Amino acid sequence: MTQFMEILVLDDEREAADLLSAVLSLRLPGASIRTAYTGNAAVAAGTAQRPDAAILDLEMAGLDGEGVAHALRSAYPDSRPLLIAVSGNTLRLGELRQSGIFDYLVSRPIDIAGLIEMLKGKGRSA
Repeated sequence: MTQFMEILVLDDEREAADLLSAVLSLRLPGASIRTAYTGNAAVAAGTAQRPDAAILDLEMAGLDGEGVAHALRSAYPDSRPLLIAVSGNTLRLGELRQSGIFDYLVSRPIDIAGLIEMLKGKGRSA
């Protein structure tokens, strides 16, 4: 039985977002990866179709990953997607640890093997 997973990737650095999306597509062949480059685009994509997981950049102008996380939690209070915060700012990650909005906090550079392990088990049988 194959696993199907909807993953939303948000990063305002297009190259970083596209690279992470490509790597996830290779490492998780049963996944559908949607990529957003702005917080507003991520909210639109995430509320149009519920992701199983969202990997959200925190260091962005405007609506950042934390704002998107709050929007997704509000949109899906009974079926929460797995939310993963990504940042190179360890102080910000530490502050978010107390909030409980994210399921995982990941510092840059991203440990891809560790990220894949976080995502496993979030798929739906197809």
